[in-house]
Amino acid sequence: MITPATPTAETAATTQAPNTALAVSTHDADASRALVNAGDTVRASWRFGMDNVRSNIAYMSPEAKELLVWAFTWCIDVTHPIAFDDFCERVGYAPNTVWKMFSGKYKHPETDRLMDAPEKFLKAIRDFRRIEVSRAKMGRAKFVMTPTAKRFYQACDLARKSQTPVFVYGASQIGKSEASAQYCVDNNHGKSVNVELEAVNGLRGLLQAVAPKVGVSPLANTPDLIARLKKAITSDMVIILNEVHLLANVYRKGSFFACMETVRRLFVDHCKCGLVMTFTLLGYTVAEKEKARELEQIFRRGVHRVNLGDRPSVADVTAIVRAWGLDLPARAEEVVVKVGSRGTEYREQPYVRLGQLAKEDGLKAIVERLRAASELASDKEVELAWEHFVLVDLLIKKNAETPAHGWAA
Repeated sequence: MITPATPTAETAATTQAPNTALAVSTHDADASRALVNAGDTVRASWRFGMDNVRSNIAYMSPEAKELLVWAFTWCIDVTHPIAFDDFCERVGYAPNTVWKMFSGKYKHPETDRLMDAPEKFLKAIRDFRRIEVSRAKMGRAKFVMTPTAKRFYQACDLARKSQTPVFVYGASQIGKSEASAQYCVDNNHGKSVNVELEAVNGLRGLLQAVAPKVGVSPLANTPDLIARLKKAITSDMVIILNEVHLLANVYRKGSFFACMETVRRLFVDHCKCGLVMTFTLLGYTVAEKEKARELEQIFRRGVHRVNLGDRPSVADVTAIVRAWGLDLPARAEEVVVKVGSRGTEYREQPYVRLGQLAKEDGLKAIVERLRAASELASDKEVELAWEHFVLVDLLIKKNAETPAHGWAA
């Protein structure tokens, strides 16, 4: 093994350009140029796709393959983008040398034999990963591992182990999206992919949403996207498709069935990877009605169904309020606050109000009140208490009222 030396900036500039031109396929080069035109210069700086990377490094050791795949998928993720040259600088290797490793052209200078990635390089990636994942966890909004989030994690682990589709459904704002995003941070080894779906985009839109998450350019037609995804996705991965019911919000009903059939054929039958599909309760109910007809095949493959419930549980809310430094109030506990210059008194039972919010609005409404209450307590330089929560709740209700216009009737 040899440890590649880092060339001078002048040497790198003269040696990298001609090699890079040979590195990528015509498709990748065209995609890179298109991405630059679209303003995505970070992704374009990685001048290859995951389908090519996997075949290029197939001869390397399992650890080298895992780390290279992880580095690629991490750096091109729009939530924490890192340009190719910046990555090379972080790991202490010349761009041309790193490019050779990703391109399957890292050879011994005398024997011309393909070499595995050096241990020094792999250690640099491991160190890079530890720092990046730590930063990602700190940078995310406060995440609380609620019982519902634990069940979501278990569903993802089940999908990975069984290599089958797992249907996860529950009320809106119960924590599905936050849990899926956090799962991919906590299990980020290049094998956990979180895809947020949107309505009205149809089959091509679905594939274009998945493609960049697994390191494939989305700038291709539908058949090409399917072909490249087949090469990029491996059986040890978990693909999380969030808000699958939104695929039904298209102008043509058959488009939804086409999407689901492609999901089955691509992820389940061909790639044989773990697949988690999340729905709202209503969205799942609508999809399940087609179980015996158009969606029979994917439902029969999806043995595992995880129902997260119609609202956040008491245990969920307890975990969240404790994360903010509060204890769940007693059922009959009453808080009295005074508002306005006249000191108008308002009486509120926080437990009852939390139950109402959980049923009608979900976790977001509770967490936002806790955030604003914490800010209010901080401004007053006192500890957060349920009185602050009640004051914020009253303000939110007041803001929703129709203001007096002042005109005569």
